[in-house]
Amino acid sequence: MIHIREPYIPSSQQANELPREVVWLRLATLGLLVILGIVLLAVALRAFMLTPWFSIQRMTVAGDTQFHNALTLRANVLPALTGHYFNVDLRTAQQRFEALPWIRSAVVQRTFPNTLAVTLTAHVPVARWGAQSNDTDIERLVNAQGEIFEASGGQIDTDELPLLSGSDATSALVLALYQNLQTRLQASMPNQTVTELGQSPQGLWRAKLSSGAQLELGTGNKEGVMQRVERWLSAMPAMAQKYNAHALQSLDLRYQDGFAMRLAGVTTRQGK
Repeated sequence: MIHIREPYIPSSQQANELPREVVWLRLATLGLLVILGIVLLAVALRAFMLTPWFSIQRMTVAGDTQFHNALTLRANVLPALTGHYFNVDLRTAQQRFEALPWIRSAVVQRTFPNTLAVTLTAHVPVARWGAQSNDTDIERLVNAQGEIFEASGGQIDTDELPLLSGSDATSALVLALYQNLQTRLQASMPNQTVTELGQSPQGLWRAKLSSGAQLELGTGNKEGVMQRVERWLSAMPAMAQKYNAHALQSLDLRYQDGFAMRLAGVTTRQGK
């Protein structure tokens, strides 16, 4: 009798393969447990985020704060803030700050865990704007960027600022021409300053000097006006030898090839 011994097979290899249904059931159970864990983690995280610890409790304000005190800021801004550190609407807070008088821009940031940090930039007034509001407590001013803004009257002394006028859409253009004209006149006539400059609805530029002299500057853009001003100023040294230029009463630059100038006791027209 011949006996053939079978080779040894480990028990792990002897195990039968699980049915496919059981494998899918185990995978589905594992997936549900993962989803349940994620949901529970999200609920716990949300509950943690909504704790009073993250409620907005402080607000620090830096920058140009000279026009508003803490009471004013609190009354105008805090009622608009809802939510907590993670979901407070920074855009709404920014808009409320920028709606305050004198405030040109505001940067609002979160500071962990319950604080808002605000940096304010105020308008820098460089001129008054001629079309004043009917409300005597409100001034219309022009800032250094040529933008018109309204401010409470009496907060700063604006009487010494030049008076500019025109349509609101041209405020930056009027300011730019004023700055060019002022710089050029100061170089040739140090004792004179431009106190008023405006553009009529018909496009005619008019200016007034600190001496009271009236200047008719004609129409056109800034470059065209300054070209006519340069033509006048280039003739001033020769005219100063005959006349007292400081006695200027009026100037008309609307002529194509020259200008007309009225001096105290003298009237003259300079041709080409």
